[in-house]
Amino acid sequence: MKRNICLQAGLLLIILLSSCKKDYLEREPLTQISNDAYWKTASDLEKYALQFYASFPAFGNVGSYTGLIGWDGTRGSDTQIISVPSTTWNGSRSIVTSGGNWSWTNIQSVNVFFANYRRCIEPLNTYKHYVGEAHFFKAWYYFEKVVAYGDVPWFSNPLNIESDELYKPRDSRTVVVDSILWNLDKAIEYLNPLKAAVGGNNRLSKEAALLFKSRVALFEGSWQKYHKGTDFGTAGVDPNKYFRTSVDAAEELMKAQYTNGIYTTGSPNEDYCRLFSLTDQSANREVLLWKKYDIGLQMGHSFQIYVSDRTAGNMLTLQQVQHYLDKTGAPYDFLNTGKTVKGSKFLTKIGQECDPRLAQTIWTPNAIMWDNGFGKGTFSKPFLDQSGEFLNNTGFQIRKGNDPKDPQAGSGVSWNTNSTTGAIVFRYAEALLNYAEAKSELGEAVDYGKSLNLLRNRVNMPNFSVQPDPFRSTYADYGYAISNELQEIRRERTVELGAEGFRYTDLMRWRAHNLLLNKRPKGYPYDAAEWVGKKINYKTDGNGFLDPYQTQLPNGYGFKVNRDYLESIPTNEITLNPKLAPNPGW
Repeated sequence: MKRNICLQAGLLLIILLSSCKKDYLEREPLTQISNDAYWKTASDLEKYALQFYASFPAFGNVGSYTGLIGWDGTRGSDTQIISVPSTTWNGSRSIVTSGGNWSWTNIQSVNVFFANYRRCIEPLNTYKHYVGEAHFFKAWYYFEKVVAYGDVPWFSNPLNIESDELYKPRDSRTVVVDSILWNLDKAIEYLNPLKAAVGGNNRLSKEAALLFKSRVALFEGSWQKYHKGTDFGTAGVDPNKYFRTSVDAAEELMKAQYTNGIYTTGSPNEDYCRLFSLTDQSANREVLLWKKYDIGLQMGHSFQIYVSDRTAGNMLTLQQVQHYLDKTGAPYDFLNTGKTVKGSKFLTKIGQECDPRLAQTIWTPNAIMWDNGFGKGTFSKPFLDQSGEFLNNTGFQIRKGNDPKDPQAGSGVSWNTNSTTGAIVFRYAEALLNYAEAKSELGEAVDYGKSLNLLRNRVNMPNFSVQPDPFRSTYADYGYAISNELQEIRRERTVELGAEGFRYTDLMRWRAHNLLLNKRPKGYPYDAAEWVGKKINYKTDGNGFLDPYQTQLPNGYGFKVNRDYLESIPTNEITLNPKLAPNPGW
């Protein structure tokens, strides 16, 4: 049997149980079922743990049709948008009565594992990896809860309808985060390293757990630092405790023994885009975890179709593009350039003059979109004259991850799910970015030679340097002062991880509402001469840049600063358990 994520759906343990009032009690604890034949072997534990892999983001289960490459737009950000403004940032969210992210089914299921795994009669060495997986997933599910709700109740054991814990108050977010980090320490202890992992980087490993630990700790350190003194901060917490934890986890992963690296074939104008287009990531040291697709097992997706010949209603913005430096490593004046060079000529110019990651993230004229059995197609200009899932309303159309040779690229058949591009879940580049940011937050010297310069070298950019940016206020005014070094690190993060789903949590942990409040996302400088005879529904700002939300958001985003950093706890849950208490502003 192949032991990889691609088989996860067929390995779910099916247990029919009765339901009750709380969604996390929909499955009665396995301890109350006659299942003496189960939990006896390492194979039993493995099969149970495999069900949780379906929780990882992948093509087809997050964002839009584009899956992972497009998540930032769906969740809402300044750097990526969809055709309709995100309710997260326009202040129009309403109180949730039930549902939302307040589901405890997965956490209940993980707790069932912990309540039963010691019944295995085989030696610990035969199943400790699966225990490590369970610790990882408990951390994964609880981190989702902390991001959404802040303080949440911590459950150590599976619950039933008589459990007193059903009516406990929420635990402090720092108690929960510390418990998450403890679980990740146990995962790091028990999980196999990549070089010894069954399934390789298609299964969780010690390295993946180290990376996730650095992510969680960086999030909490930033949250506590920038939300200090607000209703969302936690009194008495030292953010540096978490920054130190993030650094330590990243540095452990950066040790030579793990042999992680940055994917490159020596082609700086292609490698960054190609990294996300590979159908097989098993030999890629940069990828710590990925999801495999196999048409033979009826597991595929539509990513290459959408990234090659339609937008799926998901676009990058001028705010994302403004983060890119020119090829000398100097800040680039996109606004003034766009006053004289417009439309497709603007895309060509910035693609030629800026960091090569820009032209590998957005489509620029003459780039090959597909070159396969469907013929050869090249990009000429963005799809401003299209509608539905073909429409692009900023001019910055996503290219990242496109493979012109993919047999599905250019097919134009939206229902065709035969693309097998691998979905990256964790990659080593994030660890380097986490390390640099956490070190800078601690006020310590960052070793750029072993971190950010590796990312720059892949695309033949000059080494990382700290410099003032005269254009920063137009795209990165956080409403508070940060050092030039930290700003440049945040810039590098925005560029390297663009459109990969990190922007939402970054904005939240940085308390960066100033980037959106009373502002609108913009597009490229429109050139009417390119669209003679075409009916285009567009609006521009005073400088001639596309302004797609001008009608929907005449006053810009209306993010409610004292409310919208956390989600609404469903009122039905508060009625059942008044000790939960609503989040600030709700």
